Amino acid sequence: MTGKSIRYVSQCRLLALLLLVSWTLSAAAPVLRDLQPRGAERGKAITLTLTGTSLAEGASVISTLPAAFAPLGLREGRMAGNELSFLVEVKPDAPVGLYPIRIRTPEGLSNVLLFSVGAFPELSEQESEERAQDYSNDTPENAQTIPTPVIVNGSLRGSDQDFYRLRAKPGERLVVEVEARRSGSAVDPLIRVFDSKRKELAWNDDAPGLGVDARLDVTFPSEGEYYVAVHDSKFSAQAQNFYRLKVGSYAYADGIFPLGWTRSGTVEVELFGGNLAGPVKVTPKLTTVDQKAGFTMISVPGVPGSLPFPFAVSDLPETLEPANETVTAIPPATVVNGRISKPGEVDRYKFPVAPGEHWMVELEKASLGTSRLYGVLTIYDSDGKKLASAGDVPPDPELSFLVSFDEGNADPYLAFKAPPGVREIVVSVEDLLQRGGPEFGYRLVARQQAPDFSLSLVTPFVNVPMQGTVAVVVNADRRGLIRPIRLSIPDLPDDLVAEGGHIPGEVGGQTRSRSSRQGVLTITPKPGAQPRTLQLAVVGEATLENGDVIRRRARGPGLVTAIRGANQKAFSAPWLGMELPATVVPERPAALEVVSPRYVRLVQGMESDVEWKFARRMPGLRGPARVNAGNIPGVGNLRVLGGKSKGMYDDGKLTLVTTVGTPPMKFDMVLDGQVTIEGRDETLVAPAITFEIVQGYSLEPSTTSATLAPGGKTEIAGRLRWEPAFTAPVTVKADNLPLHVSCQPAEVTSKSEEVRLPCQAGPGASPGEYDIELVTASTLAGRDQQSVPYTIPPVGMKLVVAEGKAEQ
Repeated sequence: MTGKSIRYVSQCRLLALLLLVSWTLSAAAPVLRDLQPRGAERGKAITLTLTGTSLAEGASVISTLPAAFAPLGLREGRMAGNELSFLVEVKPDAPVGLYPIRIRTPEGLSNVLLFSVGAFPELSEQESEERAQDYSNDTPENAQTIPTPVIVNGSLRGSDQDFYRLRAKPGERLVVEVEARRSGSAVDPLIRVFDSKRKELAWNDDAPGLGVDARLDVTFPSEGEYYVAVHDSKFSAQAQNFYRLKVGSYAYADGIFPLGWTRSGTVEVELFGGNLAGPVKVTPKLTTVDQKAGFTMISVPGVPGSLPFPFAVSDLPETLEPANETVTAIPPATVVNGRISKPGEVDRYKFPVAPGEHWMVELEKASLGTSRLYGVLTIYDSDGKKLASAGDVPPDPELSFLVSFDEGNADPYLAFKAPPGVREIVVSVEDLLQRGGPEFGYRLVARQQAPDFSLSLVTPFVNVPMQGTVAVVVNADRRGLIRPIRLSIPDLPDDLVAEGGHIPGEVGGQTRSRSSRQGVLTITPKPGAQPRTLQLAVVGEATLENGDVIRRRARGPGLVTAIRGANQKAFSAPWLGMELPATVVPERPAALEVVSPRYVRLVQGMESDVEWKFARRMPGLRGPARVNAGNIPGVGNLRVLGGKSKGMYDDGKLTLVTTVGTPPMKFDMVLDGQVTIEGRDETLVAPAITFEIVQGYSLEPSTTSATLAPGGKTEIAGRLRWEPAFTAPVTVKADNLPLHVSCQPAEVTSKSEEVRLPCQAGPGASPGEYDIELVTASTLAGRDQQSVPYTIPPVGMKLVVAEGKAEQ
């Protein structure tokens, strides 16, 4: 080999090495797993340590926290890239409350974690600190001594329980509260207070107004030491297992009323219960609430310390429930703010309807987080006849210990059509468990409207890699609507492409078990797209039978915390007002691509191959061992075969198999596969493939009716429209013919679209107008190449037998 050749090979090796190093140094999108501490006293400076992955130098904090952030640098050694610290100076006038914190790096956005601003000095649970002995404060003997007032930042691991020791004076009154689920923890806390002899003085699980969080108001009988114990009520092991124990004297309320109001209006909001001397009224400033926001926050007046209450904001007229009325008349499309004030109470409202009108009645309570109502809606006519009900399914007693009052209790609604003869509807609201009290508030609205739906984002944010794809998952809650829904991203920049977004209609009518369905959009940058941050939104549209189009905007979760355990739903924070934050980021070391057509028109009973390719941009990277097909509807016997990759894991094929019973519909298949990049498991997503399942042919009669006289003849004519992939002959015949009328069937091939059925009526045919059907029959080759009978729904038309006899 010559010297020149050696230098060339060396340069190539150096280039390859530099390329490998550049990929090795590249980071994935940042992920936040923990904040330490989880909160701070207002007016104080703290060192905030963020723990996670890909926390690169130069990362910036995105937060509404009223504070100054100064970076303190990255950890070196084994924690490099996993910890990031900031000096945080919280403003003295920062309102007590929860604030989102996320990180942005050149590789994208992180998830959101919540940071709490409190009014008391803060300290950490000693057991949670580095190099601390496990379970070191699990007994009163080992309890950690704390001053008062104080907020302790701690954590729980499974069967862990934490004890704290404090001193109290005789008659001293202290509030003992745990912030956990409200601030994004998966812990469902329970607190207990003991005297110095270990006698339990009080305990609480799920305090009014706190969801599953706990609070006690304790007056200590004598001077001495007391113990506070904190543990998860189910002793479950959770990934997000932090809590904030708050002990001090501060004002708190059990609830608010009303639970919301119109954005442009003015209302006095009453805060009641707790340790307030009496109900306190405040007037929130609603005109400044962002037009996209569905909530604002209301703080408890008095000595600060309580987290604020979320307060719903709408764009509809609102009113308060009148007092001392048996049945209240309400105007349509007006939100009524009421409450079940005592056990066994039933509130009743009436409004006028017209037969055939479509109405929607909705009850808000669980989704607001400020009501204990387990609401039941029932509709009656003016004579007291029950027409429909919702929310009246009793909780499973075997599972009731696993869930709190606001879990698994979705807001009930009723979509109904006014029956013939009904001109007034009475709606009743009650608690399923026959409870009641000031904290059992609700928001009721009745609107005349066609069947409807609502959308919620499952995906809280996205990082869109150049030359790559991300998926956005959306839940559609159908409220009487059975027609398809089409998702889109309005105002999407020109250098991004959104694909998919088809949610099929319901087959055979809507049922309660199929009232919700997911849709998926994929976002892919075009060549030349520039990295940047975007604020996106998802909307859905549905076209009704009469041609009207309804359009709904998807609500974002803000953040998502998974809760382990049966019957547990994830925690989200829609009150943050976030929709779909997004960034366009540099390309990743690998991508998953679809090399077959991304729009497939497929005949029922046939199958289609989907071919994919693994795009490797880093030497030595191994492709996915399996590629999965997601978002396949659970109707129509759809199956996906294959998935294992072939060769060097660089390409593969899946096959979508339908049956002749698969209903016509449009849906999206989204491929994904898992790879390992720099020791991290990453899921690659391919652009959506849209499948339109269609009939093999359609039959179009030339007219809607045919006429003949007794003893006469006529011809039923039409056309068969064939799908290119369907080539089998089709037999067409007339069915449901009246007596003494017959029609000859016709066999049509794909080479001739014309259909002609000669018909004749015998002398005894009775004059009249008859509903007949044109039915078809054909065959289709199945996977085993055996012929399978194939047909399409009958086509109806009129056959008229005229008076008199036919002229010969």
